[in-house]
Amino acid sequence: MMIKKIIFVFAIALSLQLISGCVDCNCGPVKDIYFTKKGLSLKNLDGSLPEPKVTKDSVIGSAKYGIQMQFATEQLALNYHKVNWGLMSTAMACSCEEDNVIGKEDILAVAIFSNNDFDASHPKNTDLSLYFKAKLNDAHIPIDDYLKTLKDLKHSAIIAFYQWIFLQQAPTASKNHKFRVKINLSDGRVLEAETTEVQLR
Repeated sequence: MMIKKIIFVFAIALSLQLISGCVDCNCGPVKDIYFTKKGLSLKNLDGSLPEPKVTKDSVIGSAKYGIQMQFATEQLALNYHKVNWGLMSTAMACSCEEDNVIGKEDILAVAIFSNNDFDASHPKNTDLSLYFKAKLNDAHIPIDDYLKTLKDLKHSAIIAFYQWIFLQQAPTASKNHKFRVKINLSDGRVLEAETTEVQLR
């Protein structure tokens, strides 16, 4: 009999906890935002400390040179999801679900070319993408590896190359270069843009 009373009291306590844990976080509806990439623009970067910055300087050290890649986008559709109350401990702070930003197309490949000879094995208009690495948090990784990583990142459609790409190899031929970036998208389109000329010392 005593055991039944203990179980009954425990059940009541658990029910009260669940009821008190039914929390309305006052979150707005979650949005699915669909968009497409319409264009590409490039700017030269000076990676000198304390942090990289866009520059109009025509002379930059090879070890500090980077390219800022920006996509022009267009929103295609916007869907809303109703947010329901959820069960959570009252000791926990409310946390609203983030919106979903979904790109219509993925980036399949990136190629980088110069209008001048870069070194003995890379004459002008030869792909130089292996000489560049993409910044991801505190690391620099090959562009192909970066593209694979993007598929696993939330909001990857809008953060692609937001930390820029940086040159890893100094030129041994011409010092003056205008870099052209060619991006192949999964829908068959190709986006291209070119930097202004820079002298890499």
